[in-house]
Amino acid sequence: MKQELFKLIRKHRFNISIYTSEIFERRCQEEIIRSDEDKSSFVYLEFDFAAIRKILKTEEESTQFWDVFLTALNKNNRGSDIIGFLENEAGLGMLLLDSKIEGWIRVRGRILQTADSMGCTSIASVLSTIVKPIVYPTCISDAQDLNAITAISQELANSADPA
Repeated sequence: MKQELFKLIRKHRFNISIYTSEIFERRCQEEIIRSDEDKSSFVYLEFDFAAIRKILKTEEESTQFWDVFLTALNKNNRGSDIIGFLENEAGLGMLLLDSKIEGWIRVRGRILQTADSMGCTSIASVLSTIVKPIVYPTCISDAQDLNAITAISQELANSADPA
């Protein structure tokens, strides 16, 4: 799939960079730190190649999906968004920096608009069933009770103190 993506980028002369999985993982970690320090947020997205291919059935539909996806990103590039391969090149990951869920809704809308103009009808099902946006740091507070974590941390710290 990696080669197919690069062929599409070259064919259309898109101004899109895709990081290696190692660099993308590092960028994710950097953004978590930056978001914690700045009290900002970002949206993390995964586009799993096998799951997308399973929904789209044919190689032609899969190629069309990625063509639409890259075309939409190229036309509406914010410049600060980061795209990279996931571990073992299993898919693409994307960071929408300084965004909340509304940022993903706008990007999703642009992808669907591009799909419509290119005559691709299967994009909506892929985006709704495969792509699950995660908003950081909201995902942490939704997933866990931060007060409980703080209380447990204090309890552990107090029990470790020999009084």
